[in-house]
Amino acid sequence: MRLRPVECAQRKCCGYAVTSEVRMNVEYMKGFLLTAFGVFILSFDALMIRLIEAHSFDLLFWRGLLLSLVAAVWCRYSMPKQAMFCFDAPFIRSSLLFVVSTISFVCAVNLTSVANVLVIISAQPLFAAVMARIFYGEKSPLVTWIAIVISMLGVSWVLAGSWQSPNLIGDLLALLCGITLAAKFVNDRAVSNRNMTPVLISASIMIAAISVVAGDPMALQGNSWGWMLLYCLVVIPLAFILISIGPMRIPAAEVGMLMLLETAAGPLWIWLVLNEVPSTKALEGGSIVIGTLLIHGLIRWRSNRVRVTAA
Repeated sequence: MRLRPVECAQRKCCGYAVTSEVRMNVEYMKGFLLTAFGVFILSFDALMIRLIEAHSFDLLFWRGLLLSLVAAVWCRYSMPKQAMFCFDAPFIRSSLLFVVSTISFVCAVNLTSVANVLVIISAQPLFAAVMARIFYGEKSPLVTWIAIVISMLGVSWVLAGSWQSPNLIGDLLALLCGITLAAKFVNDRAVSNRNMTPVLISASIMIAAISVVAGDPMALQGNSWGWMLLYCLVVIPLAFILISIGPMRIPAAEVGMLMLLETAAGPLWIWLVLNEVPSTKALEGGSIVIGTLLIHGLIRWRSNRVRVTAA
């Protein structure tokens, strides 16, 4: 039976819509998996900082210097035609935000408990969703907002035990890290058609320049050198390259939600290796955050699956 032209056009349009929907879902899952794997590797960040046992700026110098070299090699290999340095507004903003978030994170880990740092940083989905809505009009689904509110309650529970303790400065630095990291994700998401991995080069050079003045990079001793090389040449470059690629395919608020995986795994590695037991409030608040993340991820996955099936 021959189809009329209108029917042919309708079928072609429907087929294009289905193909487009499937392609979008594949890209979403690719971004989700890349970001999740990057965050899992990053969950060893705090453990490596503790194992190196160095002053914050001594470590930051090597972290910045070696990360810039690895990122430059990666960019030259994977993006030979793309410039490694740019001077437009999104690139500069992303670089500066990465510098602030990195310095505040390393200093926070050395000033307060790892569990507190990671749970407080987990507040970033709230900042990411608000910033994305205000500056770029990116709307997050209702389930994401509900998950963010519940996660914030868990973070507040952790902070409740720190206001009167000497760890307050470290907790506030962790909060600064969460805000600036969320802003970086939103900034990078706004130019999702562009690979922002080269930002790691310029930002890391700035971190090394600041740290060589504020610290003494050659003060590392003994095993610290071995841990530092593993940390700066493998863990950090691989994690941040993956986390730079992932947000090109998924919303900024969901990138922030995936970063909560570090909140669960980071204190676990510290506990297993260094026997640093998280506080009761940190465990309770972290459980709320991680449970919410898992439920949110399941709902979003089912929603995407139903939409593709319907199409």
